[in-house]
Amino acid sequence: MKKELIIAGAMAIAFSTGCDAGAQTAGPKEGSNKEFKVTPGGLEYKIITQGKGTYTPKTGDYSEMTVIFRIGDSLLINTASMNDNKPVPNIFQEPRFRGDLNEGLMLLKEGDSAVFRVSLDSLTAAGQPAPPFAKPGDYASWEVKMVTVKSKADMDKEQAAAQEAQIQTDEKLIQEYIAKHNLKATRTASGLYYVVREAGTGASPVAGNKVTVNYTGMLLDGTKFDSNVDPAFGHVSPFEFELGKGRVIKGWDEGVALMKPGEKITLLIPSGMAYGQRSPNPKIPANSVMVFDIELISFK
Repeated sequence: MKKELIIAGAMAIAFSTGCDAGAQTAGPKEGSNKEFKVTPGGLEYKIITQGKGTYTPKTGDYSEMTVIFRIGDSLLINTASMNDNKPVPNIFQEPRFRGDLNEGLMLLKEGDSAVFRVSLDSLTAAGQPAPPFAKPGDYASWEVKMVTVKSKADMDKEQAAAQEAQIQTDEKLIQEYIAKHNLKATRTASGLYYVVREAGTGASPVAGNKVTVNYTGMLLDGTKFDSNVDPAFGHVSPFEFELGKGRVIKGWDEGVALMKPGEKITLLIPSGMAYGQRSPNPKIPANSVMVFDIELISFK
């Protein structure tokens, strides 16, 4: 399961997969409701601890949290064990049905923890299918620890600052690479660099053209992570894609559009025009600057 789990979807994941129960551990008591309060939408809740946070979240705000999700006494999801004991991100959303966990999450400030629950009878009445292992009288319950809460505006500022810092870091790394390898590189307005290894002839492709290329991809330290000309990667054949349609990373869409048939270039692609914070495979760390040797064979 992806680490970027949206917690409000945990229930839907468990229900839709019909997954078997995990470890059998005791959940919230399912007898009396006296210790629980009830939201207008029918979600029962009990505040366990109150943190020092003062900001009440709104729809669209961000948080990090840990969640344990059970049906009856069956443990289905524990985000801490799934995510190396780190909290997972969540975007606060409007509740979509009676008993929706989203309504309860909006009650929590930073540092708060709570237990939320709703009877499976209520959920099935709201159109949520019960998993096959559920028993009559079972509850769906969530134990939530709200680690951080940030307004959308604050989160957008943080992300913009981090993005700008990463742009500066990538620029420095690319400049150092160019100097180390004594390259004559051209920089585009986007921050993409390219080195013409062998000139081509004719017109350049435009968005919507189907282009055919050969390529080898590397990190700045020379580690190869993919190639369609190196037999070690098991797919030696020309690669075709539709240019300018987001079929490839942004650096490719821009860089290949600069080429002419027969041309061979090296692209130095900042992380923001590649995979950014994502790590698409173990050979490519997050925020990696990429080096691609590309040959444009043809386009149509």
